Amino acid sequence: MDTSLIEKFIEKITHGRKERSERFYEIFSARGFLLDLDSSSGKVRLSEDSHSEDGEFLEMLQNINYKKMCNKPHQDALVLHNNEGATQNRHPYFENINTQFFDIDNSQYLTELFTHEIPVDLFRLNWERDEYGKFDQFKKCEDIPKIRVYDLEPFIARLVKAVSSVGISTWSSCEGHWGEPAYIVFDGKYHRIWFQAIFNTFIRKKLNLVCEWEWLGWDERCSINSPGGDLLELYLEIQDVARLIYDNRIFLRESKKQVCSLLTNKHRNVNKKELLNILEDFFEESTTTIGQAL
Repeated sequence: MDTSLIEKFIEKITHGRKERSERFYEIFSARGFLLDLDSSSGKVRLSEDSHSEDGEFLEMLQNINYKKMCNKPHQDALVLHNNEGATQNRHPYFENINTQFFDIDNSQYLTELFTHEIPVDLFRLNWERDEYGKFDQFKKCEDIPKIRVYDLEPFIARLVKAVSSVGISTWSSCEGHWGEPAYIVFDGKYHRIWFQAIFNTFIRKKLNLVCEWEWLGWDERCSINSPGGDLLELYLEIQDVARLIYDNRIFLRESKKQVCSLLTNKHRNVNKKELLNILEDFFEESTTTIGQAL
C-alpha cells in the first residue's frame, strides 16, 4: 500500500481535527470499528453493535507489530452466538478506550494499521451459511451474526460492518488490489437486492456519488470502482456510504422489518428486476411511516 495514499486518506477523514479523542474516533471508525464518542467528555468506546472480539483486536492494534501477534484463523463462515457471554466478561473497551495507548500521530503506525490484506479461502465457509440468503431467512428479519473487524480488509471494513449492522448478510469483501475494483458479496439475492434498493432510493439521494457501484447478479456482488482509477476517491466514497448507513441504522433496521412484513410467498420466486422494483416501492412506503414514528 502506498504510504502517501494512506497519509492523504487520514488527512481527509480527520479533517484536521486536533482533539485526540476525535482524531482516534475518525481513524478507527475508518478502520472498521463501530465506536461511540461522547463529545462533551471525550470518552470513546466500542458500540454495542460490535463483535465481542473487536475489543481484543483493537487492543492488539496498540502495537505497530500487531500482525505478528494476531494469529487467529480468518473467518468468512458464520459463527453463530458469537456475542453471548456475561457482561462482566466482555472487553473493557466496550466501556472506555484509553486513546493514549495508540500512536495515531505516527505515520508509520498508521500505514501498518491500514495495510493488511486478508487471504481469501472459500473453504472456511460452513454449512450454516447455506440457510442465509434464502427467502424464509431474509423474511424473518432476525439479527444476523456480527462480523469481526479482524476478518476484514482495512479500506472495505467500515462498509461491511455498517451493512451488517442494518441486517444485511455478506460473506466476502475486498478493498481492491492491482487495479481491480473493491467489492462485497451478499448472502443470496434477497440481501443483495435489498441493499441495492436502499442504495437506489436512499443513499443516492443523500450523497453526491462519483464512483461506479455495479450490481453483478452472477455471484450477488456489488463492485465499486473509481472511473479514473483514483484509489483515494474510491476509499473516501466507501467511507461516506458506510457512515451514512451506520448513522441511519435505526431507521434502516425498522424499514427492513416493515418491508419484510409485506413480503408473501408470491415474492419468493419473482425475477430480480421485478423484486428490486417491489422492494424499492416497499421501502419508499415505509419511510413515511417510520419517519413519523421517529
